[in-house]
Amino acid sequence: MTPKLTKTILFAAALTVPALTNHAIAGSLLVSVSDAGQTTSALDNTNVFDFNDLSTGYNYDVSMEGVGSFDQLFISNANVWGGAVDESTGQASKFSWVGNRWSNTTTLSLNSPSSYFGFWWSAGDASNLLTFYSGADVVAEYTTASMFDNLALGTDYYGNPLTGGNKGEPYAFINFFGDENTSWDSVELTTQGGGGFESDNYTTRIESFNPLSDSIADIGTVVGEVNGTQTTTVDSGTTTWVWAQESAPGAPTPPLYALMLFAAVLGMKDKIREFKR
Repeated sequence: MTPKLTKTILFAAALTVPALTNHAIAGSLLVSVSDAGQTTSALDNTNVFDFNDLSTGYNYDVSMEGVGSFDQLFISNANVWGGAVDESTGQASKFSWVGNRWSNTTTLSLNSPSSYFGFWWSAGDASNLLTFYSGADVVAEYTTASMFDNLALGTDYYGNPLTGGNKGEPYAFINFFGDENTSWDSVELTTQGGGGFESDNYTTRIESFNPLSDSIADIGTVVGEVNGTQTTTVDSGTTTWVWAQESAPGAPTPPLYALMLFAAVLGMKDKIREFKR
């Protein structure tokens, strides 16, 4: 069983996050979901790939202009299982489908190491797996099985928000933020076993959350933290992460004492413990 993350608020005058050892490769990622029904990232200055200009069926060596390329994609027309809102039409759009009937893996290779990735996860399957790589080394591995039975995914997330169908599976925009030591240069989406991995609106940014330009609200609701292949889940209460501003990717260097409090509030089920220096 996946351990539950202790709900803690940290206060410190000059706190820094311990650095990861370079040889370990494994990184620390914060995982969050955006508001129910939201099919795009809340972050600014991102690059988005929505699949709408591709033909249905197999597509190979697809360029994500200025960002990288996909080795292969299988594209489907919108249906109850997938297809985010096309902002130009207001209708559901084409989406990527990864599954054993066609191909069980799609890889996005990036031109530059990045610390943020997000996508609209539709008709969620417990067999969906994301692996973040730096070269051939695994930085982090996240299986969406940890999302199921998570109280953060309330009833509002279940069922296609555009059609109202498929009430038995979740639909959510998921965000992955690397900490100040964590970046990746490719993301692999895999289906393990049966089912499919339906997704849309792949969103990337070189820098992770930038406390000097991004809003805390942009993080969404924190549902877990990934350290290498270990996922620690959050399903209630208030959870916080503190990253030093001076080391947040993309952030200008502020005074050493400055800290950023990352908070996602779902409702207070447990008492918050305070640690003060």
